[in-house]
Amino acid sequence: MAQASPYDAVLYPTRAFSQTHPDRLATLAALFGIDAQPPAACNVLELGCGDGGNLLPMAVALPGSTFVGIDTSRRAIERAQATTASLGLTNISFREVSIEDYDVPAGSVDYVIAHGVLSWVPEYVRKRLLALCASALSADGVAYVSYNALPGGHPRRALREMLAYHVGAIEQPEQRMVAARGFLRMLGAAAEADDDLAKALGPEARKLAEHVDGLFFHDTLAEVNNPLYFHEFVAEAGAHGLQYLTEAEFSETQLDALPEQLQEALLAIPDPLRREQYLDFLKERMFRQTLLVHDTITLDRRPQPSRLAQLAVSAPLRWGVSEKTERTTFTGPGGTHLTTEHPLVIAVLQKIGAAWPAAPRVADLAASEAQLPSVCAALLRCFAANLVRLHVHPPQVGSVASPKPRVSALARLEAAQGELLTTARHSGFRLEDDLSRRLVALLDGTRDRDSLLDALQADAAVSRAPLAEALERSLERLDRAGMLLPG
Repeated sequence: MAQASPYDAVLYPTRAFSQTHPDRLATLAALFGIDAQPPAACNVLELGCGDGGNLLPMAVALPGSTFVGIDTSRRAIERAQATTASLGLTNISFREVSIEDYDVPAGSVDYVIAHGVLSWVPEYVRKRLLALCASALSADGVAYVSYNALPGGHPRRALREMLAYHVGAIEQPEQRMVAARGFLRMLGAAAEADDDLAKALGPEARKLAEHVDGLFFHDTLAEVNNPLYFHEFVAEAGAHGLQYLTEAEFSETQLDALPEQLQEALLAIPDPLRREQYLDFLKERMFRQTLLVHDTITLDRRPQPSRLAQLAVSAPLRWGVSEKTERTTFTGPGGTHLTTEHPLVIAVLQKIGAAWPAAPRVADLAASEAQLPSVCAALLRCFAANLVRLHVHPPQVGSVASPKPRVSALARLEAAQGELLTTARHSGFRLEDDLSRRLVALLDGTRDRDSLLDALQADAAVSRAPLAEALERSLERLDRAGMLLPG
């Protein structure tokens, strides 16, 4: 009888990760001159899929593609299969099987996803994971592999070793977590009285103590959690015929945030892979989300602006003009910003911000063919700074102006189960009140405003006028998040 998975004892929380989406992987491949399979008609394999929180939204949004998820947790796979059946999906399947026991026909997968797996499995499974990526990937396929990185992972590894000693004699998962959190609180109190300890371990101890149970048990208290230096990972991937492409968060590879002197020192390193390792040293990077491709591909490691002409672009930009300098500052997600006085850049970014959540084609943002190269160059810099997102296959979003607004069947199911939904952009959206939850359940595309108000008013002691205002506010919020689908 197979040994029960620890993921059956404590379920691991899964959700949509936009950085793993085929659109993101294909877009980054395109920037480096690789013509990867279009996301609308591709084959995707996720290793360690959990209950399908990441893969199911892809299958809903990309009905012309095929998705397979594997995991060792029977409970998680059964949940994923139940959701698949509930949604009536025929383009996705889930299997309870280990990475070392799973195989697929060579070259049959366009995108392989392994998020939060590599550092948490023994060495022989780690090697099998990379071998599986190499054998499964099609000629221009892309693998996404995330892992804990060094040197930034050293403080967390030290804490894990202390916790392993502290809870070593405790077997029951709940008791292990209680004891471990108690130790972290004790360490936090000690750190407050000792500046050196606070700098070294205090912040990490506080972060770990705040993790939800599934994350805390399987990441912090896992029997295996091996961070790697970038050069070690690249060498292991290379042994299986895979080469480094870039990071799923392209901005993480940029040097602009470093002091000019350090930028010059890194740029003097001719080998781009060694440069990446030294960047990790300087940033004390603790986590990587790396893209791999076959080493038979000849890479141009300098993204060319001209490649943006075939892409789309999106960003929830806000902007304002300084009265003193008359320069315009654009603010994007996560507080990223750009200040400029260049008329072309201002005009292009304003068009992108006004179009949100839709993603206009880059070529359509240029006033003329002669202007297009300048637009592409400016947007490549904005993408590198994480101010905008580029797309090979832009998300299909609707408008708040739709007579009968709708969200996906998956979003309606998620609203019935909790407060975290998945947007059409493969990102998370949290419901803020009961009205929003009840509204989402009604947005199946069959109801106009009056019908929605009738349904909401039937179980709410609120007069129609304020309810209508609340309805529009909720729809606007859903629209801005990219929750609404085309009519």
